[in-house]
Amino acid sequence: MTESPKPRRAHVARARAALESIAAGSRPADQILDALFRSHREMGKRDRAQVSALVYGVLRDVLRLQALAGAEPAAWLARHLADLGADPADYELPPAAALAPVSAAAEANLPEAIYAALSAQYGEAETLELARALNQEAPADLRANSLKIGRDALLAQLAEDSIAASATPYSPWGIRLGKRIASGARAFAEGLAEPQDEGSQLLALLVAAQPGETVIDFCAGAGGKTLALAATMRDRGRLIAADSSAGRLARLAPRLERAGVSCVEARPLVADDPEPFPDLVGQADAVLVDAPCSGTGTWRRNPELRLRPVDTAALAVQQLAILERAARLVRPGGRLVYATCSLLAAENEAVVDAFLARHPDYAADPAAGQHWPPLAKLLGPDLRLRLLPQRHGSDGFFAAPLRRRAD
Repeated sequence: MTESPKPRRAHVARARAALESIAAGSRPADQILDALFRSHREMGKRDRAQVSALVYGVLRDVLRLQALAGAEPAAWLARHLADLGADPADYELPPAAALAPVSAAAEANLPEAIYAALSAQYGEAETLELARALNQEAPADLRANSLKIGRDALLAQLAEDSIAASATPYSPWGIRLGKRIASGARAFAEGLAEPQDEGSQLLALLVAAQPGETVIDFCAGAGGKTLALAATMRDRGRLIAADSSAGRLARLAPRLERAGVSCVEARPLVADDPEPFPDLVGQADAVLVDAPCSGTGTWRRNPELRLRPVDTAALAVQQLAILERAARLVRPGGRLVYATCSLLAAENEAVVDAFLARHPDYAADPAAGQHWPPLAKLLGPDLRLRLLPQRHGSDGFFAAPLRRRAD
């Protein structure tokens, strides 16, 4: 998306309003922009694109802009416009801050603590590559709904509809679009595809859910992985979508109907209940725990998250507690997959290692990924999955496939 060096005054005013709402932390950036555009129906496609480009242009450089200009979104926008060659005074914005040295973290658009943690994990050179990837716009990925259509057939249909698309490199269902398509497109309306990052598809693939099994998506969220699991099960068996948000679970029903899925049971999860679902204790063949996390791996899609404080210690306590609650539901010999969209070892390896130290009846699953060779090749020597945008083209993800001892 290319920004004009001389944006229209109305576009700048609306971008400023959106940035002020985003900085207040009220809602995600995409939701704020959607609401803004709904309230200004007179804006055409090009107008919306230019406002979006201004907003995301600031957010993908926000920590450097903040270091230069201070805490006010208007000042970020002024500095951004000056970088584009425009005069902030033309838009009733404060003068752009003078360029000055900023820290390596701010230059990379990473919070200082996150920059330090990633540098310790990957080294400074790799961290800078990762930061550059996180500052790019994320691709638009789809998952072909194998209950209704194969990937090749869907690619052919998209070509008929003049939609540029190609197969993703790792997921057997993944399709990468040349550009985003409308929610009313035929592929969505007929339940042939779901928007889902390839990395998220691989998490569902790692569970290796089979027809006839009892499978639990313990933190189902919006249900993207629930739908993928239902497809791998061929809609046969028992698939439970659990989440602490009743609102998210309620929104799952129309998606299930559109996808042709009938094996899913939605169950609300009480956040602080130490022993949820007593009827399912020791019954599940597989449980997926896509735990709440910092979301650092999704910063390409949600660049505003850089502005939110991250308490990895508190998150790790919560993540371990969730993992332990979910582990009770796995039958002897069954599978447990812990996953996050975080890049930070404190939320990933450290949580899994703490869990294994307290639960010797669990260990790394020696069969992980063996049913799909491209997935098996992505696993490390410790049988854990680590996806990085600069290496794999997906969002950042971590997953540890575990198996409960059968005896």
